Amino acid sequence: MDGVALQTLRDEMLDDCRVIREGFQKALIRFDRREEVAYEGCAHQLGSLYNAFEQMGLRVAKAFENNIDDEQGWHTSLLNRLAIRIEGVRPALIPPELKLPLQELQAFRHVFVHAYELTLDPAKLELLLKYARSVADRLPALAEDFIGTVAKEQQIEL
Repeated sequence: MDGVALQTLRDEMLDDCRVIREGFQKALIRFDRREEVAYEGCAHQLGSLYNAFEQMGLRVAKAFENNIDDEQGWHTSLLNRLAIRIEGVRPALIPPELKLPLQELQAFRHVFVHAYELTLDPAKLELLLKYARSVADRLPALAEDFIGTVAKEQQIEL
């Protein structure tokens, strides 16, 4: 990887973080309306937030490992892969304590997208918002640290 490729990855990851932060804010605003249709809007934003994280993860995996197979279960495999350091290739993107919030958001996104009929539980949404907040708050710094570590390890000038 060269400096231009790493800078491009950094900028794309930070834009993904922006989408995640905006998605969290929109989800929070909708939840605070405390109406059924607003809960649906909140749920949609939570799903979009996870989609943006997953897009970031795909960018990282393709930039370093270049072998994301489009098979059943790849969503979970991607999340697991982002939580580990691949020695000599790249650091972990997410720390262990962020894995559970991301797993919960991923599971909710799956149910929300695939359910024919779904009654949204405000208490569950509130928990998911707590998880989303931790992701939205921490991810920009994690992305910057990730890129900084790659630059240092690969001796790339940014």
